[in-house]
Amino acid sequence: MPTLPTLPVLSVLAACLLCATPARAQSAPDAIATVQVKASPRRLLSYRELFYPMAKAVQASLAGRAAVAVQLRPVRAGVRTDDLALWLEGGGESLPVPPGEHGLYIVPVADRIAEHDGSLAINKNPSDLRVNLVLVPTLASDAWTMGELRRLLRDVHATIDPVMPWHHRLLMRTSMRRLGVAVCSLSPGAEVAIADGQRILARYPTSEPVRNHANAPVYCHRFTGNEGFDPDARLVLPDDAQVLLI
Repeated sequence: MPTLPTLPVLSVLAACLLCATPARAQSAPDAIATVQVKASPRRLLSYRELFYPMAKAVQASLAGRAAVAVQLRPVRAGVRTDDLALWLEGGGESLPVPPGEHGLYIVPVADRIAEHDGSLAINKNPSDLRVNLVLVPTLASDAWTMGELRRLLRDVHATIDPVMPWHHRLLMRTSMRRLGVAVCSLSPGAEVAIADGQRILARYPTSEPVRNHANAPVYCHRFTGNEGFDPDARLVLPDDAQVLLI
């Protein structure tokens, strides 16, 4: 596997697939001022070296349960992101990557662009942005069970490790050992319940403050997979639930 690009805008894979961070560890985001920016494409990072193999591996092993996404954040106040455009290009082809929920860009699997040493391009100066590679749970809100939660955490380990560059594997493995599934809400008073049929086995408040992918405050309860419930026990999520890998 080729080594990671050394561009300064790439953080250490967001602490190896960091999907959210505790709110107490982050200061309030700076106000974003409006600036005039030329809309010309600029090479951000190589697609073939990391993004493509990661997206392909996740598509093969975690389809319907998780996806690889790019998170772009300004490194300073004064950098606009509301007009940000991202696309893949290579071999004469250009593939727009539309923004999704919380401003994340789901990385597509584009075999022909990867074969032609394609890259991710943006309409910004790459040094103005910090790039994080994140893993986003995509399981339907009514499909979460304790068994699915444990299977996702297990399969994430098995999927990501083989495609991770060797010089990041130790940090990644340390991070992955602590990985859990956080059920989050905009309200600190919301609850996630564990149910067996119509019987409620437990209720957990979403009380831990966390920053989501959009760097907005949410409140979560984190599951490690070691909870003592049967695999068929269902997670009943809040109406406004956001599920994060933390």
